Amino acid sequence: MMGSTAIRSLTGIYPTTDPGVTPLCYASTMSTRLSKSRFQKGLQCPRALWLSVHEPQAAAPVMESKQWIFDQGTEVGRLAQQLFAGGVEVTEDYRHQREAIETTRRLIEDGATVLYEPAFYFDGVLVRVDVLVKTGDVWDLYEVKSTTKVRPEHVTDAAVQTYVVEGCGLTVRRVSIVHLDTSYVYEGGEYDVSSLFTVADVTAEARAFMPEVPQLLESFRTMLEGPEPEVRVGSRCTTPYECDFSARCHAFMPAEHPITNLPRLSERALHALLDLGVTCIRDIPDDFSGLTSAQAQTVAAVKAGEPLIRSDGLAAALGALTWPVYHLDFETINPALPLWPGTRPYQVIPFQYSIHVHQRDGSFEHREYLHTDGTDPRRPLAERMLADLGEAGSITHYTSFERQRLEGLAAAFPDLAGRIEAVLSRLFDLEPVIKRFTTHPDACGRTSIKYVLPAWCPDMSYAGLEIGDGQTASVRYTMAVRGMLSAEETEQLYADLLVYCGQDTFAMVRLLERLREECG
Repeated sequence: MMGSTAIRSLTGIYPTTDPGVTPLCYASTMSTRLSKSRFQKGLQCPRALWLSVHEPQAAAPVMESKQWIFDQGTEVGRLAQQLFAGGVEVTEDYRHQREAIETTRRLIEDGATVLYEPAFYFDGVLVRVDVLVKTGDVWDLYEVKSTTKVRPEHVTDAAVQTYVVEGCGLTVRRVSIVHLDTSYVYEGGEYDVSSLFTVADVTAEARAFMPEVPQLLESFRTMLEGPEPEVRVGSRCTTPYECDFSARCHAFMPAEHPITNLPRLSERALHALLDLGVTCIRDIPDDFSGLTSAQAQTVAAVKAGEPLIRSDGLAAALGALTWPVYHLDFETINPALPLWPGTRPYQVIPFQYSIHVHQRDGSFEHREYLHTDGTDPRRPLAERMLADLGEAGSITHYTSFERQRLEGLAAAFPDLAGRIEAVLSRLFDLEPVIKRFTTHPDACGRTSIKYVLPAWCPDMSYAGLEIGDGQTASVRYTMAVRGMLSAEETEQLYADLLVYCGQDTFAMVRLLERLREECG
C-alpha cells in the first residue's frame, strides 16, 4: 500500500503524516485549475488560455465537423484500450473530477495494474491519462491520438501528464504515443488492434521537455491572475490548432479585404503591416517590400477595384479544351477507422459524384451518382462514372483532388485501370488557370472555389444550402453509413447531398462561361 504522503499527493485533499510536506489545497484551486488541454492552449497562445478561463463564452461554437473529430478521437481511444487487456476504467466524467481522483487513489491502493482514464492532480494541474500500466514498481504512460504520426504537441501533452503523475508519487518508466497505422488494411469484422495501432516511445523527448513544465505553469498562473494579455495575431492563431477565439482576436480587422486574407502572408510581413497601422489590403503602401509577386498582384487588383486578367494567356489556356466539357466533382469520406474491407485508416473514399456535360454553346445537362446502400461505394461509383464520362471531351476539375481520387480507383480495381487512365488523360484543372491568368479583388488572391465562385459569379452561393461544405457532407454521410441517423434523416441527407454536389459542378459551368466572356 502507498504511504499517506503518496495518497495526499495523488488526491490533493488527504492529510499527510509527513510534517515536511505541505498539503495541496484542492478546494481553493480546483475552479481555476489547469489541465493538459489548457496547458497545450497556453503553449499555443497565452491569450487563448486566458480567454478559456475568464471568458469561455467568447469561443466560437464547435462546428459539426470539429465535433466529429472529437468523437472519432474518443472512439479511437476506447478501441486502443484493447491493447492493454484487463484494465479498470475510471468512469467519472469532467463534472465529477474530485470523485475521479478518489477512484484512482482507491484503485491503485487495491492493486490495479492497468487503468483507463485515471485522474491525477498535482501543482494545480488536473490530468486524465488515457492508459497507465504498472510493471513491477513502475508505470508506463500511454497517450492515444487519432492521428497517423507523432506530432510535437503530442510530446508536450505527454510530458505534462508525466510531470503530474510523478508529482503524485508514482514512477513513470516509459512514455508512449499510441496512434493509427495507415499501413493497416481492414479485413472486416473486429479490428485487429495490434496492427491498427503503432506505439511510439517518446520517453526521451518528454523527459527533455519536462524541466520547462514548472516554470511554464507558474507563468500561466501569473498571467491568469492579471488582465487579458496582449498577443499579436499570427501563425499561433492556426498552429498547431485552429484557435477557438480567433474571431475575437481578429475583430479589429475590417470586414472587407483584411490583410489576413492575403494567401500565404508571412508572419513577418503581417506584423510589419500592423506596425504601420495597416489592416486593409487597399491601404498597403505601394513601396511595401514584404509581399510576394502574387500578393502584390492581389493588392493591385483590390486597389483597382476590378479583376486583373491576362487575356491572351487565359484565351490560350481555355482554347485547349475539347468540347463537350465534362465538369467532375467527388464527395468523399476518410474515416479514422476504416468501414469496408480492403480500406485503411483515413483512406479517402469517394461515395458521390456530380457531372455537368457542358456544350460549346453554353447549354448543359446534369449526371450524378450517390451510393446509398451502405456498402463499399468505390466500384459501383467507378463503373457508373466511366459510363457517364463517355470517351471524348475535356474533363474539368478544381485542384488535384479529383485526379487523386481517380488514381486511387485505378489502383483499387486493376481491371478498370485502363479506362480510368483514359479519363486521367482528359483532365483539365481549372484552378491553375484561375491562379495564373486572373486576379479578382473579391477573392483576395485565393483560388479555392469557395472564394472564386462568389467573386466571379456573385449570384451563386452555398450559404442557403443545408450542406454547404465538403466536411459536413463527409461527416453526415459517415453517420448514415454507420446507422447513426434515422431512415427519415438519411433520406433527407441524400437529397441534400445531391443538391450540394450538383452545385459544385454547376459552379464550374458558370465559372467557365464567365471566363470565356472575359476572353471575348
